[in-house]
This record gives sequence, structure tokens and C-alpha cells, in this order.
Amino acid sequence: MSRTWTLEELAALAGVPPARVRAWEAQGWLGPVPRGPGGGSAYGFEQAERCVELGGRGHPRRVCVVNQKGGVGKTTTAFSLAAALADLGRRVLAIDLDAQANLTTSFGFDPDALDLTSADLLTEEDVGPEDVILETGVEGVHAIPADIKLCAVETRIHDVLMRERILHTKLAPLYDRYHCLVFDCPPNLSRITINALVASQEVLVPVETQSYSIKAISDLTSTFTLLKSKMGHELTVWLLPTKVDRRVALACEILDAMDEAFRGRLLDPIHLDTNLVRAPLLCEPVTRAFPSSRAAQEYARLARFLTLSDVERRRWMDLTLAQRRRIIERVQAGADGAPEGGGEEAQEASA
Repeated sequence: MSRTWTLEELAALAGVPPARVRAWEAQGWLGPVPRGPGGGSAYGFEQAERCVELGGRGHPRRVCVVNQKGGVGKTTTAFSLAAALADLGRRVLAIDLDAQANLTTSFGFDPDALDLTSADLLTEEDVGPEDVILETGVEGVHAIPADIKLCAVETRIHDVLMRERILHTKLAPLYDRYHCLVFDCPPNLSRITINALVASQEVLVPVETQSYSIKAISDLTSTFTLLKSKMGHELTVWLLPTKVDRRVALACEILDAMDEAFRGRLLDPIHLDTNLVRAPLLCEPVTRAFPSSRAAQEYARLARFLTLSDVERRRWMDLTLAQRRRIIERVQAGADGAPEGGGEEAQEASA
């Protein structure tokens, strides 16, 4: 499942004029560039990744997708986000830590046919990440799969010294090999989830616009605070509204209330879109299966936000949801769809 980029898209990824990318290509810094049917350059993932690095935009991110409630879109978010990040020239490792293995099957793997999974990584001292990493059909994305053995992990690591740091210790040698690590967690606050949190820098909490969501957020926030006080591990927390239907008045009211209560932490919402259900059935992320869909554009925007510098992210999050929505609509109206990878929305926010 490969894709190509245009010269202008590569320039946007690197944050430089197209002429600079041409110069890099002429100097051989982009590696061997394939040719398209017409004989022109057909830039692939290798060129996209090199442009990100040459432009100094390879900010490393380790993101944990977590919520103790099921059915809020955790796996959909991890799957879609991993692919959207690869579309931005980022090399991604997606780690499935849920015994249901939905992320694993979304990538097209059969959990029952795998010899080693994340369960073995957590419980077997002699199993390293290189033993369990699989290359997915999405170029630029590797995966650590899951299976039903994760159900027994809690018991097996109970007496292990520093059990909350097993995942971090094993994955640390890979942190420089990937731009982004994305953890898909089980719907609980088990030791497996704590391992993922300790291995992460940021937390992405998918939440539905329903009345009990704010209570669930409060419970999670207490966990993050405890993690900081007991282990000295501080996390940047982002809240991601999912399955938003603005036709429902209550959903809009709760979204506004969340924006006021969690200003600076509430990300742009992912709206209700049936394509998010259809895409995994094709073993493709929505950004590849239905690239023009609303959900694909919104996950692409989420990926762009996560790859921005901290200064750019703060500038964007200082705005209200309504202000951001107006800027997004202006960008879309002017460019026939939000452009990929350039952070144009954040740049307009600073104007």
C-alpha cells in the first residue's frame, strides 16, 4: 500500500520552497528517485522521509491512545493516525496492547497465526522488539501485534521488578529509529496500560460527546497525576472528541462544555463517518481507502498537529474550537481541501 508525493507536497513536509527540494534531488540527497509513467519523478516514502529530516521537522513523538471505556474509537484512532503520520513522511511503529487484537487485524494479520506478539515482549526476558515487529502493508508503518495471550500478562508480570517499565526498557533502543510510536491500549487501567503510559510522552484520549465522558476524563487525569507523583513521569494529555454528530444538539453542547473545561487540551474533533467502519474491513486505513472522506481529512489534520513543533501546537491550542473551525474552513475553501503536512492552519493562527 504505497503512495507517491508531488514536489510541492515534499516541499510542504520539509517547510522549504520546491526549488530547495529540486536541489536536494540534484545533489543525490533524496536517494534514487523512481520515475513515473511519463518519465517524471515519482517521489515515494523514502524521499518524503528524507525531506522531513533535511527540513529539520522529524520531531520524535511517542503517543499512547488510551481510555478505560471501550467503543470510543481507540483502535480506529491508532490505525488511522499511524497511516496519516506515514503520509507525512514519518516512520511509525504501531504497538497493539489489547488482547482483542483489533489493531493487528486492521493491518491484515491473523493473531492466531503469529508466533510472537506484544504479550511475549512483555513477559519473556529473551524476546526483544526486533523479534515481534512486522512490516505492514502501509509503507512507513511497522507493527508490534497482539493476541489473546495478553489476558495472562497481568498475572505473569506481577512479581517482576520494575514491572511498569518493561515496555519502556525494551523499546528504548528503537526510539531513534522511528519518528512516532503509537500505542493502542486495552480498555482498562491495567499494568499493560501503565507500561504504555511510561513508554510514552503524550496521551491521546478519544472521548465521545456524551454526558459521562467528562467523568471518565477526570478518572484518567487522576491516573496521570499519580504517575507523575509516584514515578516522576509527566505526560502531555490531549483529548480527542470522536464520533461527533453536530446534528445532535446535546453533542454540540457537551463539545462546547469540554472546550471550556479543557481549553488547550481539546483537539479538533473527529466527526461521525461510516467510512471509519468500512476502511478496516478492507484492511486499509481511512486515509488510504477513502482519502477524500471527512474522517480521512480530520485524521490527516490530527497527524499534522502532532508533528508540529511545541510552539506551533501551543499557538493553535490557544484558540477556541470555534476559532479553529473557522480557520480550517477558510483554508479548505482556499485550497480545495486541507493541504498535507504544511501546518498551514497553525501558521494562519499566528497571523
